[in-house]
Amino acid sequence: MKKRIIVILLLLLLLILSPRVYWSLKEPISLEIAVIDYTVPTKDYREHNGLFQVLTSKKIVREDGELYDVGKDYYGFDPYDKVQTEPFEHHQVDMIYITDTYGVYSDDLEEKPDGERSELLFGGMDLLDWNGLMQSKDDQTTLIAEFNSFASPTSEEVSKIMQQTLGLTWSGWIGRYFPDLANDEIPQWLIDNYEQQAQQEWSFEGPGMAYVHTTDQVIILNEDEIKGSVNFTLTEQGKHKFSSVHSSEYMYWFDIVEPLGGTEVLASYKVELEDIGADKLRAAGIPTQFPAVLFRENDLTYYFAGDYADFDKQPIVTWESIHHVYKFFAKDVSSFYWLSYFPMMEDILNEAINRKRGVLHAE
Repeated sequence: MKKRIIVILLLLLLLILSPRVYWSLKEPISLEIAVIDYTVPTKDYREHNGLFQVLTSKKIVREDGELYDVGKDYYGFDPYDKVQTEPFEHHQVDMIYITDTYGVYSDDLEEKPDGERSELLFGGMDLLDWNGLMQSKDDQTTLIAEFNSFASPTSEEVSKIMQQTLGLTWSGWIGRYFPDLANDEIPQWLIDNYEQQAQQEWSFEGPGMAYVHTTDQVIILNEDEIKGSVNFTLTEQGKHKFSSVHSSEYMYWFDIVEPLGGTEVLASYKVELEDIGADKLRAAGIPTQFPAVLFRENDLTYYFAGDYADFDKQPIVTWESIHHVYKFFAKDVSSFYWLSYFPMMEDILNEAINRKRGVLHAE
C-alpha cells in the first residue's frame, strides 16, 4: 500500500514538474525585439511587465542568448537613476512593441503621488524617435502599439503620422470601467475635471464608467446606468487568426478608435448599459461597441486599444503556455491577461518566429 502511495505521489510530482522540466530543456528562440516604454516611474515596470512574462514563458531570448530582462531590455525611462535610458538607435529588428509613451511626471516620483497633473520629466513620441523606429522596420518586422502610444504628450503632428501608419483614427476619447468610483484608483485629475465641469463634488460610489476627451470633457456613468464592465470579444476574422484566445472582461483604460481602409478589426469591446447610460453616450457621440484589436496585414501592424501589457502580478512558476493553468483561477483584471492577452501574444510571436525562419515567407 505504501509503495502504491509513493508511486502515485511521484507521478503527481512528475506531472506538476514536467512543464517546468520541458521549459528548461526547450531550445531558446532568438527574436530581436525593441520594447518602447516611456512610462516607468517605479521599479515594478508594470507597463511592459505582462509582455516580458510571455517572452519568458516562450523562452524567447535576445541575440546573445539571454532571456529578456524586464528591468533592462526596453527604451524609455530609468526609475533608478530617474533619467532617460540609452535612446533607441535604429537597427533591423524582428518586432517593435510600443507599450506606452505617456511619460513620467514629477508627481510620479513622489513617495505618495497625489494623482495631480504635474511637470513632464520625460515622455511623448517625437518625430525623430518615430522615424528611427520606422527605419528599423522592414516588411518582415511586426509593429505593435498600445493605448497611450500616440496620445498626449505626443504632438498632434506625430500622433496623426502614427495613426496613419497603424491604420486608424482616434476619436479623442478614452475610458475605463471602475469597480468602485469611490476608491483610490480614480485619478485626482479626473475628479478635478469632473468637479470643475459639473460644478459639484465627486460623490460617486459603486461600479461605474469614466470617459475623458482630449478637451478634458468628462462623462461619468454610475452603477444605475451600466449593466456590467467592458466585454472583450474576437470578431470572425479574429477567431480565424487567434484560435486560443477567449472572450473576457476588460477592466482597464481603453481608447475609442476607428479603422481606416485596409485595417481589419480582430476584436471588439462592448459596453453593456442601461438605456439612460446609452442615451448619455449617444448624446456625446460615443459608441457602445468599438475596436479593441486592429491589424494591417500588408504592413504587419497591430494596435491594441488598451493597456494590455500593463500587468503587475508575477506567476509563481515559469513554463510554456502557463496561461492554460492560470486562466482557470483568473479573476478581475487578471482575467483579461490570462484568457485574452497572453494567448494572443503567443500567436503573434509564433508568427514572428515563423516569419524569421522563412516558414511564412515560403508559403
